[in-house]
Amino acid sequence: MSELEQFVLGYLQEIGSIVEPPAYGVYEVLLPEAAAARWRTSAYLRLAFQETGRENVTLLGYNHPLVEQMVQEVYGHAAASHVYVNGLRLDKTGVDDLALRHWVILNARAQPQLRKTVARVRGTYIRFNFKAAILSDEKQERLVSVLMDAHTGSHVPDMERIELRATAVTADDTLASLPDAPMRWQSPDGAVLKSPLAENTLAALLPRVQDVILQQMKTDLDVLQKRVSRFRQLDEARLTDYYDSLERDLRTRLLNASPERRPGLQDKLTAVQTEREHKLTDLAERYQVRINLTLLNVLVIQQPKLIQAMQIANRSTQTAVYAVWDPLLNRLEPLYCQVCGKAGQRLYLCHNGHLAHEDCLAPACIDCKRVFCRNCAGDVGVCDVCGEPLCRHSQVQCPQCKRHTCQAHLGMCHAQDGQPVDLTAQAAPPPTPAPPPPPPTPPAASVSGKGKRTPAAKPKPRSVPKSAPSAIQSRNKALSLEVVINERMISALVLGRRGRQIALRQWAFSPEDGGILRHCQCEKEEACRAGNVVIRPFERWMIESQMKGELLDFAAEYDLAVDRIRYYGLTAFRRERYALPQFELPDVWKDEQALRRSLEVFAQLD
Repeated sequence: MSELEQFVLGYLQEIGSIVEPPAYGVYEVLLPEAAAARWRTSAYLRLAFQETGRENVTLLGYNHPLVEQMVQEVYGHAAASHVYVNGLRLDKTGVDDLALRHWVILNARAQPQLRKTVARVRGTYIRFNFKAAILSDEKQERLVSVLMDAHTGSHVPDMERIELRATAVTADDTLASLPDAPMRWQSPDGAVLKSPLAENTLAALLPRVQDVILQQMKTDLDVLQKRVSRFRQLDEARLTDYYDSLERDLRTRLLNASPERRPGLQDKLTAVQTEREHKLTDLAERYQVRINLTLLNVLVIQQPKLIQAMQIANRSTQTAVYAVWDPLLNRLEPLYCQVCGKAGQRLYLCHNGHLAHEDCLAPACIDCKRVFCRNCAGDVGVCDVCGEPLCRHSQVQCPQCKRHTCQAHLGMCHAQDGQPVDLTAQAAPPPTPAPPPPPPTPPAASVSGKGKRTPAAKPKPRSVPKSAPSAIQSRNKALSLEVVINERMISALVLGRRGRQIALRQWAFSPEDGGILRHCQCEKEEACRAGNVVIRPFERWMIESQMKGELLDFAAEYDLAVDRIRYYGLTAFRRERYALPQFELPDVWKDEQALRRSLEVFAQLD
């Protein structure tokens, strides 16, 4: 049976046609009335796919109008399937007690809402199937699938277990009668999401799906990027050698050329230099790793769940949440961070009612210690004197200069010639005390009246002043590198014995300034070329490797091995250090809009 024959007969059966087995290569088909009217043909057809010599037979081929109409209808159908999970037990009790035991809210507590009981609802999962094309010097294609919870906007890792039970093409009476579960997230633009299968819900899910895919492919992309970078270096070296030889030859000919030939040779030299730039630009474009994601289709999976309304509150804020019991996976669903969309075991309650990870919090207010998430970062400013985070509730506006200060720096916003007091100015060091006078020299040996000789004190060995260890010598001894990772700032400190700071290098992500600002304070002082530099950021899936390379280069300047590097994070609430197992770049560095803005500003820099 040919592919055309399989397509036509399969589509006819799918729309409800009756197809008899072939007799002498002829199929007898009875079409539905709607299909016959739509195709403007008789409801009874005799079809063949090769010449039979019989009368009243429609011979179908690839260009036949009937086949073309079928193809157009197939393209017009939505590429989606709908399956259900039936037959689950919904007699679970004590969902609220289970939630109270499992949830950990560090600055609030959970409690059941009054007069609220367990309700049965219909949960919806959506599996997005993509074709991922990885483009560099070669093209690689693969199929990638991601299962998302439409009610929380989060990635579901247990895709296989759910799909094994999702076998029914129609919902049973229990599932069909249930209402949709409430939506527990919102789109980045603040639009209200009402239905799990609404168009705005699917559009809001797509960016999160892309983030999950990039995270899943991160290891493969890092390996590919290393290989591509190596090939690019080899090609750049080959091109550089080739064009350097051309330029040397032309410059030699220019020195010995007559005045009439010099303009022509100078034009050739300019053309060679221009061609070199174009070749290097083409080379950079060729070896740039890009990913194209094409959405093929989606699979909608629905199942019954149990929910109970709960409340999380502290002294100043309260928010409504739901405890959700999944009878298929036999577990209580975790709470989800409303900033990054990932599940969280230890969450904070934002002052505006959002749940967020500690890493997803904005800096806490220096005065009132209110907690805000990154979505509410607009409510947190800074004190114009000390620069510490200050929320809008604690800001004190000066009636004279209209600046905002914290309680500790009232009146200091214009105390220095109309400008805020510079708290970073260091006071002059106290004078060094004079060294104590040397002890008196003991008297020389003398002979007593009785003829006994008094021994003189032994002279102390001559002390040779030790030369101060050079910077290179101290690098090979007890040096270490401590990396402190904040939201928009990475600080790397080279420390010597007893925690003495030898060098400090900082990287700040500032899209308004063109990318990554690098500052350095080391023994080279003004001669250091690493400081006051704007670095062009890489793509979002490569910027973490870029910053890791910056840190390793800094460590190599002081001959530090990798095992001498320690990574630390800062808590958003108390600004305390905590150890990290490895280097983790904050998500704000990977924001697509910020990176795009950085590249636009960087292109305008001189």
